[in-house]
Amino acid sequence: MRGKTLSGFSIKNSEQGVALLLVLWIITLFSIICAEFSWTMRTETVTAANFKEGEQAYYTAEAGINKAIIELLRSANTTRRAIADTEEGELQQYWEPGSGAYSFEFAGGTGEVEIEDEGNKIGLNSYLQKKSNITKLKQLLQDKIGLEGEDRDIAADSLIDWRDKDKNITGINGAEDDYYESLDEPYTCRDGKIPVIEELLLVRGIDEEIFYGTAGKPELKTRLTSEELEQLLQGSTEAEIPEAEVAEEETDNETAGLVKTNLGLVNLFSVHSKSNNFKPNINSATVNQLLLLDGMDEATAREILIARQERKFESSTDRLPQFKNYEVWKNSITVKGAKRIGGTGQFTIKSRGFSPDGRISRYISCNVTITRSSCVITQWKEVDA
Repeated sequence: MRGKTLSGFSIKNSEQGVALLLVLWIITLFSIICAEFSWTMRTETVTAANFKEGEQAYYTAEAGINKAIIELLRSANTTRRAIADTEEGELQQYWEPGSGAYSFEFAGGTGEVEIEDEGNKIGLNSYLQKKSNITKLKQLLQDKIGLEGEDRDIAADSLIDWRDKDKNITGINGAEDDYYESLDEPYTCRDGKIPVIEELLLVRGIDEEIFYGTAGKPELKTRLTSEELEQLLQGSTEAEIPEAEVAEEETDNETAGLVKTNLGLVNLFSVHSKSNNFKPNINSATVNQLLLLDGMDEATAREILIARQERKFESSTDRLPQFKNYEVWKNSITVKGAKRIGGTGQFTIKSRGFSPDGRISRYISCNVTITRSSCVITQWKEVDA
């Protein structure tokens, strides 16, 4: 007999049951392998797509930098009289510093470019080099950045110590090597010329809020909403400045309607500027730079930008007296470059490129020196957003 019978049931050889279990285990193993392979392929496909879109966004941002340089060189060699008889609207094709974000398209992607005139800022190194400026520096930090009391004193004294070459602590709140070497991640004080403005983030008492201010870090905007993408795709290559919003009601206070905006050190200082005073050029200042002026509010700043797009200001009395609180800020500005579209000097170009679907962006910032016949890139910063 091949098996035995017990109470009417046949006891079979157990080898058939083991074979069945082995088949089930093999099927399960192959299922796991197939699922893992499918997941890996899907991940690699998404990774490859993201890499492709990231590269598209990067080269779109780089294209924005190159286009801005070309525009600055072209405008530096073009006077307004030379284009007076051209077709209507051609003037607006020139990209000018301080006029907000310019949108453009490149290889299926979209981008935004902003140009800042570094000459509108205070020369950081020359300003900090003079220790006699400590009182002015504290007042500047209080009036323009919004620092007060001990926070102001720590920031001011530490900024002087970071730049000077000695090892003596300024005031009672300064910081030299002893302080920085005691940190969890120690480093030494610069004690010399500051090469890049971002180095101020290493100084005692300076954090990102003080450095960037209410404007925030420009590289943090990494993607577009569907509405922003549609608006950017439909946008022209001209600067788009939102219409100024004016408060419906004002109080009886003399400063009614004024908005005290505290921006950051990056809006106030530059390692590329040689100016020892904050007197922005009304024809190239950004909204943020104009907001640093006493008596200036955002609505007035945007109205000034709209007015100078139509025609640059010829002098301090050319249409400017019509703007709010002119008597307060008129002595805190300069008026230059009315005859020429752009101009020469130091400029910061900020370019952000987006992938075709707007999901991924790359940010590039560079500083350039523009003359009538050349362009030299003195600083280049990339952010993989």
